[in-house]
Amino acid sequence: MKTQKLIFFSILLLVTMLACTTITNLASQPTPSRVVFEESEFVDSCNTESTIDVERFVENGQFLMRVTNSSYIGWTECTEIEYADFILEADATQVSGPNNNAYGVILRYGLQSDEFYAFMVSGDGFYAFTVDGANHTDPEFLAEWAESSAIRQGAQTNRLKVSAVGPGMKFYVNDQLLGEVQDSRFTTGTVGFLVGTIDEGNVTVSFDNLRISEP
Repeated sequence: MKTQKLIFFSILLLVTMLACTTITNLASQPTPSRVVFEESEFVDSCNTESTIDVERFVENGQFLMRVTNSSYIGWTECTEIEYADFILEADATQVSGPNNNAYGVILRYGLQSDEFYAFMVSGDGFYAFTVDGANHTDPEFLAEWAESSAIRQGAQTNRLKVSAVGPGMKFYVNDQLLGEVQDSRFTTGTVGFLVGTIDEGNVTVSFDNLRISEP
């Protein structure tokens, strides 16, 4: 009888420990950020107005931009609401064109000033973080072009992410942190996409699964 009681209490103790461990693990899990904007069809969100230099259109539930000229940057805004502190995520896929290019997301885009921050990657594996806009002859680099093995090169999809809280902006590719910049010029604005060419034109990039969540 003593042996049976000992086995019973040992099992009870083990079950209690496992239950406590499970509760502890669940309690330690981070609370998911609340999503405030999400777009995966792009029916009425991103601006699709095209020019002779930049084509903007929706195809198969994705938003695409094609820049035809060399040494040219085109962008589009995708929200009417301006956001201050947030986490911005989107999938970007190079569809065609030379790998020596630039594409990514824009944030805190001021519709009056026509300026924004931009987090960009390239088809040949580089990234940068800039200030740009209609009145800029050249982008201002807050983080100069640097190479990263986290970036999938060529016609592949990269998950881009920027966490913007106050003047601090952290930027990621495929869940890997690449860097952080500090700049307080723009505190709020809309978000969108950017595609740029360098030596050659005709670069096409598709964007999908745009999400904005609380930081």
